[in-house]
Amino acid sequence: MEDSESSDKTALCEHKRGGDDWLPLLKGWERDVLALHPYCGSCGLVRNIGPDRAKKLGYYTEVLSEIERFLKHDSKKGGRHKLTESQKRLIVKCMEEDDVFVDLYGTLASAQKERFVEIIQKYRPDLKKCEIEYYLE
Repeated sequence: MEDSESSDKTALCEHKRGGDDWLPLLKGWERDVLALHPYCGSCGLVRNIGPDRAKKLGYYTEVLSEIERFLKHDSKKGGRHKLTESQKRLIVKCMEEDDVFVDLYGTLASAQKERFVEIIQKYRPDLKKCEIEYYLE
């Protein structure tokens, strides 16, 4: 019960800087160097300052538009169906409701990428993970 209450608290928090702590800076998945990490004074969530920094929702909607252009071009050649407007709206709505895309304070870009692939494959299971990840690079 405590985990759901603490996650609700961080989701509702506006993250006001409370100070800095010396914590390891993650490079890849190895602890490499100590760096000052700001943290929220209200909920205590530590801000991600490493290389795996989260991106705003606009980045992912732009990637979705690139995938849409690819599928439109592919459908003209007789390939897969293009991405419909309703599919695009549903995908964007899912991302807007997901904390990984909304609360960037302590989120990792790798978690966002995983979730992005899951959401797209929910509405377009014909797209392979590697095809979606190609546009994330």
